[in-house]
Parts: sequence; C-alpha cells; structure tokens
Amino acid sequence: MKLTSNLKWYLSSTAFYLVPGGIQSVLFPWLIAVYLMESPIKVGIAQMAGPLPMLFLILFGGWLGDRVDQRRLSVVLSAVMCVPPLLVAGHFYFGEVTYEMLLAWVVLAGVFGAFAQPTRDAMLNRVAGENIQQVVTLAIGVQFGIQILGFAIGSSVDVMGPIFVLCCMSMFMLLAAATTSRLPPMPPSDDISKEVSPLADIKEGLRVAWRSEVIKPAIILIFGIGLFFASTYMVILPLMVRDLFGGGARGIALAYASNMLGTCTVIFFVMRRGGIDSPGRALILCGFASSLIVSCLHFEIPQWLFYTIIYFWGMCGGISMTLSRAIVQEASPATHRARLMSVFSLGMMGGMPIGSAAVGICVEYMGVRDAVLVPATGMIILLLYLYRGTSLYGIKRSPETVAV
Repeated sequence: MKLTSNLKWYLSSTAFYLVPGGIQSVLFPWLIAVYLMESPIKVGIAQMAGPLPMLFLILFGGWLGDRVDQRRLSVVLSAVMCVPPLLVAGHFYFGEVTYEMLLAWVVLAGVFGAFAQPTRDAMLNRVAGENIQQVVTLAIGVQFGIQILGFAIGSSVDVMGPIFVLCCMSMFMLLAAATTSRLPPMPPSDDISKEVSPLADIKEGLRVAWRSEVIKPAIILIFGIGLFFASTYMVILPLMVRDLFGGGARGIALAYASNMLGTCTVIFFVMRRGGIDSPGRALILCGFASSLIVSCLHFEIPQWLFYTIIYFWGMCGGISMTLSRAIVQEASPATHRARLMSVFSLGMMGGMPIGSAAVGICVEYMGVRDAVLVPATGMIILLLYLYRGTSLYGIKRSPETVAV
C-alpha cells in the first residue's frame, strides 16, 4: 500500500498524539492502585472518571468536527492538552497528591479528548485515498503499536518518578500539534447546512447511525466491548498484577504491552492479506474467542501464562477494534462522518464508565479471579443477540472507495 505525504503526516501526528494515552493508561492506575493504595471500588471509580466526559460531550465534539477546519481544531486541542500533565507535575513538586486531584486531571483530559477524537477519526478518510479498511487497519496498528512506547515510559515511573513521566506526556502532545499542522486545511463539507442547531445536527447523526443496518450493529458491538472488555482491561488487569503477583508500574505496563503486542500481531497479518472480506463474521467469531480467553484468567495460573493469555486476548481485540471501526468509516457519508465517528466513540466510551464501576464492585465482593467471569459472560450474551437479532454476521467488506 502506497503512503502519500499527507497520510504519513497524519500517521506521525496520530503516533505522537497517542503516546501520552499509553503513558497515562499505566501511570494513572499505578498512582491510584499502587501509589495511593486505594480500594478496588475506588480504582473502578477512578477508571470510570476518565471516559465519563466522553459520555456527555463526544457528540458535540462530532458536531464541531463536521463544522470547522478539522486540521486547525486538532492542532489547537493538541496544544491545549499538553497543559494538564504539567499542572499535575507541578502539584507533585509543590504539594501533596490526592485522589480527588487525580480524578480532576483525568476528567479534564477526557473533556479535551471528547472534542479531539471524532475530529481525528474524520480526518483519516480525507488522507486515506483508496481502500479505507486497509488504511484504518494501518492506523489502528500504529495506534496500538505506538502505545507500547507509552507503556514503557509509564513503567519508568518507579525509577524516574511521576514528574519526568508527566513532562514526557506534554512533550509528545506538543509534537502532535506540530506534525498535525503539516497537513493541508480540511474545511467542512459544502453540503453541511449552517442553519441547523447543534442539537438538531447531533440528532441527525444519531438517526443515521440507528437506521443503518451496517453502522448500528457495529456500534452496539463496540458498546459491549467498552462495557465488558475495556473495563476488564482497565480495572481487573491492574488489580490482578497488584494482588496476585505483587507487581507495580512495570507489571501493569507489561500486561498492557502484552495485549497491544497481540493486537499488533494480528493487524500485521490482516495488512499482509489485504483486509478481511467478511468483517461481520470475523467480529462475531473473535468476540466469542475473546470471552473464552478472558475466562481463563479465572484460574490459578503462573505469571508467564497470565501475560500469554493477555497476548492472545489482544489478538482477538485487534480484529474487533479494527473491523468495527472500518465498517463505520466505510458506511459513513462525508457530511456526517465526524458525527458518526463520535457516535462510534460514544459506544465505546459510554460502556467504559458503567463497566469500570460495576467491575470494581464485583472485584470488591467476589474477588479478582471470580469477577473476571462476569464481563466474559455478559459479552457472550451480547454476541448471541448480535448474531441472531442483527445483520452483523452477514456484513461484507465495502468496495474500494476514494475518500473525499
């Protein structure tokens, strides 16, 4: 696949933009679960706080992304997002770090992310050229691969301290702003009506998503992944590392990196074969496989097998995240693309806060091993509904299209 200059700049900016997310995904649970030694319920609430703003704001982020120059908005947001980590670093240097202060940090990051994510997703179609599924696969491969670097930096907090790690987050976000600025202007489509109110525009995006026999089941699936699997990833894995193996930041980072390596492995093979012609069937089958693999964490297993299971779970997750997003990208009209991608992100982020809080409660009262069976069972039930009650299983790959 030939990479154009614009696609290279987009992938570079995306890589820089996502490194801080990888850092935060290790640093934040380490701060809550290891540094502050909070209870499982508080860990679940903390992991709920970050995605929570997405639940309320991401649809407005999609509306804004369809109505302004997407490159300019991305540059501004990336520049602004470098500030919160510096404020937290200052708090580490000058004062005491509290649970409430860390919650405020991730909530603020979630607010900015609610406007940044749909816009960056919509930009992909404008630099992709032909064969959107393959470009989406490449972009997600970069997304998960580069986060391993973030995990490595985050894991260094045990040695380097949180101030250094937080400053790294800010530096990478500034690099994201600089590389995004190298893209051409991306003004809104001329077909978008300027007379419609924001709420009416958002309602229109939801209507298009809900009436689509292609987009609707993909969004329901991604909601289930957020509700059941992302919550397991964010809450249960750090608690297993802490409670079962006595690990800290490095153990959490290794768990996340194992998952990402599995994702990168399967994305490499998908790229080599040029995509998947029956993405709906692959999503259903990989969903069932994921549930069975996650259930294996219920048993008493050695540490090396724990990380191996997470690696295979990541392989299934790579299929799920890639193909569900590709289905929505391909089926979205240009006039609604940012809004529909915001609905897709809402599906994931809407499930994460609910799942994180619920899983934290399950761990508190059931123990970390038994609690893992709850999301695995819930996902199997959802997949049975998607197989029997929707058209997801029969969705085929769209023909190659040229992005506008």
